[in-house]
Amino acid sequence: MNRTPDPPASDARAIERLSGAHEAMTAEGFDALFLTTGTNLCFLSGYPAVEQTLARPFFLVVPRRGAPVLLVHEGRQAEAHRYSWIEDVRTYARLSVAPIAELARIVDDLSLRGGRIGAELGFEQRLGVPFLEFERLRAELAPTRFEDAAMLLWRLRMIKSPADVDAIRRACQITGTAYEATFTTVRGGYLDSVAARQLETSMVDEGGRAPWVLVTSGPGNYALATGAPTDRALEPGDMLWFDAGCSVEGLWSDFSRAGVVGGPSRDQSDAQRQVLDLTRIGVEMVRPGVPVAGIASRLNEATRGLGLPVTSATSLLAGRIGHGIGYDITEPPHLSESDPTVLEAGMVISIEPGVATEFGLFHAEENVLVTESGHELLSTYPPTLRTIGPG
Repeated sequence: MNRTPDPPASDARAIERLSGAHEAMTAEGFDALFLTTGTNLCFLSGYPAVEQTLARPFFLVVPRRGAPVLLVHEGRQAEAHRYSWIEDVRTYARLSVAPIAELARIVDDLSLRGGRIGAELGFEQRLGVPFLEFERLRAELAPTRFEDAAMLLWRLRMIKSPADVDAIRRACQITGTAYEATFTTVRGGYLDSVAARQLETSMVDEGGRAPWVLVTSGPGNYALATGAPTDRALEPGDMLWFDAGCSVEGLWSDFSRAGVVGGPSRDQSDAQRQVLDLTRIGVEMVRPGVPVAGIASRLNEATRGLGLPVTSATSLLAGRIGHGIGYDITEPPHLSESDPTVLEAGMVISIEPGVATEFGLFHAEENVLVTESGHELLSTYPPTLRTIGPG
């Protein structure tokens, strides 16, 4: 079979991520990691994205000692060789059932039977196989023990490499360029669904993958911060609010921007200014050694004290004032008063206080890198309200 040569074993990301996994397994006493279809598998295999189906699941076994093994359905073998840095790629044929025999062979080949294997069992993790199939696997591999490795995996992923940061920075640039193209194109009378498609198309045109868009517009709708596009026509004075992002090399952007048909009113401009001031306070607090709970507490208190006719305290209702960004659009740490995480250089987080009123949704999320000496704003597209042409 002809295929593009595998990435070299010296690939910097492969060495960095797999070495980090080996060190973490040693510290936690795991003999291996067992990963299934999802972003952890992408992170440690180099596979940019995997098909999210339970009919043809992916499996990655990363031993503490020795080379990792990637097991895929035979229909994905060519892709696995092309896209992954894992050299040992194996296959299975049956659909919709876990490849028990093939996985058992891998465990035996790596001398893991009877060992302690970390799996995606806990905090904000999910297995990419049905529970009963996983139970069959555990029974087959007894006395091998599968134990939760959730926090080990999140610790590996929370600190981004320079290459990861470059990908997120590029995703933010693409999203910002798409916002500009959309706000200069959309006019009064447009359906907000058409405006959302414009934003998605612009991200694709700029090189972003898998773009996503949340949108809301018009009185009575501003509390719908997770709104799907509708066929509502934009009218004078309507705010058109988007939350959007795209993927570059599997890593995401995620920030919101808004405009007003015919230009913002005094009330809209004042509300936006107040929320932008809060957002800047949060951004300025970002530096190594700062507990995320402290940022959340400060911004939550300030949000409660806004002198606005709030109809929905969107960021307070969300339970967090920001979150981590990486291979998942939202991931730990969460900027909540209950999260014990202390910021470290290399983390990428969002800052997003926000409220809804009868005249707009005021939420201008920013994506921020924690640097060695402070922070870098990655979402550089201006957060001021744009003027949308009247039509």
